[in-house]
Amino acid sequence: MSLLSEEKIQPNDINTDDKDQYDWKSKYPPEARKEIRWESVYIGVIFILSFALLVLNFLGVFSKLLELEESQILQFEYIVYFSSAGMLGGIVFGMKYFYRVVARGYWTQDRKYWRILSPFISMSVAFIVGTMASSGILMAHNSSKNMWAIAFGFFAGYFADEAVGKMYEMATLLFGKTKKK
Repeated sequence: MSLLSEEKIQPNDINTDDKDQYDWKSKYPPEARKEIRWESVYIGVIFILSFALLVLNFLGVFSKLLELEESQILQFEYIVYFSSAGMLGGIVFGMKYFYRVVARGYWTQDRKYWRILSPFISMSVAFIVGTMASSGILMAHNSSKNMWAIAFGFFAGYFADEAVGKMYEMATLLFGKTKKK
């Protein structure tokens, strides 16, 4: 029995790209398919890089390379966890976005720079959110546990747009709103 032959599951429940069954050929021209392929390779490399950063940090490679003092290691590794997990969150969000726009026929060259830069924006946002959590500015359950930093960093990176929105709200509270002329 195939998945589609079950009564409860309809083809549109599985595929949301409005293609008919057995309509397997890409509607993108060869030039676009080449760019899409390169972007998917880039996404894969950044994905692997973010995991590698997490593992290397866990192994203490960066702390040893930089010859950090014992008192600096915990805070340094905490921030690296936040940053690399933020990059991972941003790239997971980007992967989800990428496959959806490609499958649904909305991939465009105009969003290429967003897709390239968003993991690094997410990494930066997670870094700042991590320093805010570490310093106590951000009212979050502050824990020095590495797994907490990874989880919180991932969410900060995945939801970087929302995190920036909250930072804007905090800045408005701290510094007030700019009056328009």
